Amino acid sequence: MGLEMRAIARRDNRTSVLAMPGTQFEWGATQTMSDIFKKLLRLAKAQARTIHIASYEWERVQGFALGLSRDLDLPLRVWSAARGVEVLHSDGRREPDEPDNHDPLEVLKHIDANEQPGIWLLEDVHPYLSSEHHQLLRWIRQMCRMPESPRKLILLSTPGTSLHPDLCKEIPTVDVPLPDSSDLSTECRRVATDLDTNFTESSEALIEAARGLTVMEARLAFAQAAVENGRLDDAGVALVASEKERIIRQSGVLEYYHASEQWGDIGGLESLKKWLDQRGRGFRQGARNFGLEAPKGVLMLGVQGCGKSLLAKAVAAKWQFPLLRLDVGKVYAGIVGESEANIRKALQVAQALAPCVLWMDEIEKGLSGVDSSSQTDSGTSARVLGTLLTWMQEKKEPVFVVATANRVELLPPELLRKGRFDEIFFVDLPTEASRQEILNIHLRRKQRKPEEFDIPMLAQASAGFSGAELEEAIREGMFDAFSDNEEVKTKHILTAIKSTYPLSRTMREPIEGLRKWAKVRARAASNEAPEDLPAADSTPAPQLKQEKALNPFVPPAK
Repeated sequence: MGLEMRAIARRDNRTSVLAMPGTQFEWGATQTMSDIFKKLLRLAKAQARTIHIASYEWERVQGFALGLSRDLDLPLRVWSAARGVEVLHSDGRREPDEPDNHDPLEVLKHIDANEQPGIWLLEDVHPYLSSEHHQLLRWIRQMCRMPESPRKLILLSTPGTSLHPDLCKEIPTVDVPLPDSSDLSTECRRVATDLDTNFTESSEALIEAARGLTVMEARLAFAQAAVENGRLDDAGVALVASEKERIIRQSGVLEYYHASEQWGDIGGLESLKKWLDQRGRGFRQGARNFGLEAPKGVLMLGVQGCGKSLLAKAVAAKWQFPLLRLDVGKVYAGIVGESEANIRKALQVAQALAPCVLWMDEIEKGLSGVDSSSQTDSGTSARVLGTLLTWMQEKKEPVFVVATANRVELLPPELLRKGRFDEIFFVDLPTEASRQEILNIHLRRKQRKPEEFDIPMLAQASAGFSGAELEEAIREGMFDAFSDNEEVKTKHILTAIKSTYPLSRTMREPIEGLRKWAKVRARAASNEAPEDLPAADSTPAPQLKQEKALNPFVPPAK
């Protein structure tokens, strides 16, 4: 029998014993899982009649339920829309109890009328917890008021943490975090047993590669590695990591980046680089012993195209941390409660991957509607922001947040106060010296020798250009040279510079306003004094609405 056939044969006989406290698959020293079970047990002993468990992982939820059944000495029944009601024994055996009862409302009525004590786990009940099932909601509230005897406990299992407003005041929610290294190691050993293959106990890299996955996702990734390599050791790291990237990308909210950018790829910004280098040392154990907390993050405000996003990637590469990009705009969904669930899931994945860098690019675009949230989206934006701010303030895991923004006036003021980020930096247009450095970097990237170009002249001619505009000028010059069948020279790049109308002219007034704001409210990313913006043309080009000064009462420049 091959590996695949053995896996199928054993999978059918699997039980939920994996996550049950006190069995042969003991959690051991896994503090997180132990704390979750202690919380559930405490709620149950405090006479809570109904408890909501939020987790995608049915097997771990069943393990919690089995642990409660054992410690409270109560029989456990599990209901699902697919299999009705079953009795679940401590050894994982199942017995049909009411296999034809697929209606959760009828199950609740049966529990209410039942004179026998017990625990009832209602799995994946979230589709029924909506206003259109008002009678079911009312029955759940009624179950919260059951008499103390006989002892009855109802566990509601859903993937997300949100509950209907009718229920959230009466039912406590326990959010189960993603599995940690110890849980993943247990699952890896289990896969090795199922597939009759070797598992190298010292393979920490393989376990670390799976962090951020659910038990089910990790199981499949480990199984693929076992089938591919015939064993479970460091040889499977690349396959598990690629599977994790695919799963994270599927979420639609997070994206896993392979950061290859280096400090040398960024011109200027010496002050910000030095600050980040100091904060990077704050993740070492010596910093903990010194009494320092893990750095929280940095907010980079500034002009478009000046290297903010590039710097976020370079930070992750320099610190050798995983880089996750959170698209705040994709958090929002049409179903009530789904947006809040999306942001919580994304933050939970980031915590599971810690230490890591969480990159929020152009954060103002995803949070710009907070002020009018109660009128436009029933408060969804405000709740998403509240979840994000609370997490940033209270998180203990070493997740370093790098947020970038171009328009400070769109940012909610709560995001700018001290405590959310370690520091707020203003990234201005590069000075002449920085432009020389940027030109050298981009020419070397194009396999050209900077010493063959008049870099000082090009830097002087490109006053007011951003780094992105300098890169585009080199690219345009190379196209012109290629069309002329000759090697690119200074003249080609200079022609491209002179034919470019930079952002510093198109958006002159907003940039000047941003500079004034940042002078007293942010820290300069560069040690050099900013240069004056290029003089405005005597016959200015027509401006679009978004290009004009934000304040219509600002007098025109002389």
